[in-house]
Amino acid sequence: MANPTDELKKEFEGFSTYKLTPKKALEMTHAARGVCPVPHSNELGGFHIFLTYEDVRKGLLNWRTFSSAPSVLRPYEEGMPVFPPSSMDPPEHNPWRKIFSDGVNVSQAERIEPLVAADIDRCLDDIASRGECDLVADLCERVPMLAIFHILGLEEDKHDIVRDLTLRTLSLVNQPEEFAKLFKEFGQFGLTEVNKRRADPRDDYLTVLAEAKLGDRPLSGEEIGAAVISLLTAGHGTTTASMANLFYEVLRNPEIKARIQQDEALIPVAVEENLRLHHPFFGLFRRASQDITVNGSDIKAGESVYMCWQAGNRDPDVFEDPDTFNLDRGEFTHLSFGIGKHSCVGSATARMEMRLALQKLLDRFADIELIAPEAVEFEFHGAETAAIPRLPARFSPQKG
Repeated sequence: MANPTDELKKEFEGFSTYKLTPKKALEMTHAARGVCPVPHSNELGGFHIFLTYEDVRKGLLNWRTFSSAPSVLRPYEEGMPVFPPSSMDPPEHNPWRKIFSDGVNVSQAERIEPLVAADIDRCLDDIASRGECDLVADLCERVPMLAIFHILGLEEDKHDIVRDLTLRTLSLVNQPEEFAKLFKEFGQFGLTEVNKRRADPRDDYLTVLAEAKLGDRPLSGEEIGAAVISLLTAGHGTTTASMANLFYEVLRNPEIKARIQQDEALIPVAVEENLRLHHPFFGLFRRASQDITVNGSDIKAGESVYMCWQAGNRDPDVFEDPDTFNLDRGEFTHLSFGIGKHSCVGSATARMEMRLALQKLLDRFADIELIAPEAVEFEFHGAETAAIPRLPARFSPQKG
């Protein structure tokens, strides 16, 4: 009779978000708990997988042992473009982190909050008379993109161009040659916009990039392009997915929806529980800089490690009934915005967008409900991202 542990390890040899569905990947990570806590995959050049909350947390904090360089994505080939500052370690990481935090921070979130509120109202106005919508296309994709446009200083007529570039960039990460070509195209778009600010400075992040320096020199065209790509891909796709996940969890459960409508103070609680339950990145990669043993598994210097945030956030040793959306968990710390050197600089902005969107959606359409919530499926979209592609909903139509 075959050993179940050996069978599970064999199954993990083919683990890759480019081959599995999010549902199947979750089933595998759940099955591995307590059996093989650090399984290994032969895909994408081979990598170990951290599944427990503590392994992921300690791995994210220990950047000296688990390096983000040369990239947090796989496959990686020498010379491929990378995303600053997420794919860098100190000391290279430090000036890049400052460049990003100068433009994406708590103060920036507070500055654009009235603009985001107006954007949400406008999106809701556009669907009010229809009585139904796709919450992903009509709200979740639009609001985060417009928020980033407010930060960058881009005009709204660039929305379709940027969305297309963003989605194609994420989808081609596992095709290095095509990814490099698109990265260059995206970078040229960013450089063109920054050059406009060099001629006409404004109070926006494109001007921050135009004036930024690494040491005593200005950013190169390639570096500017990489910075714009990083902000757009990390800030748009992740918040779009998280907002859709939040709507899904609240609207598919009438009791939760009713509780939030009766007490809007629960909205920030719902945002955090949603971030714990559904990480927009299933995980990201690190590279071991030295030999180390973790949870009984030997990892050699130079080998890749997959920090599986999604599994860590659902660790039953840390979270009771971890697969359930629960507004009564009390205080907890999820891993969804990272920790340590590589924590997300845009976390305040993302939280603000989700909080406002849910509040305004429920205020405006009190009877909103999902159409066939049982048919909703999560999909992998490349670059380790998991998202709901469509979220149909209905409500009582409103006259203009």
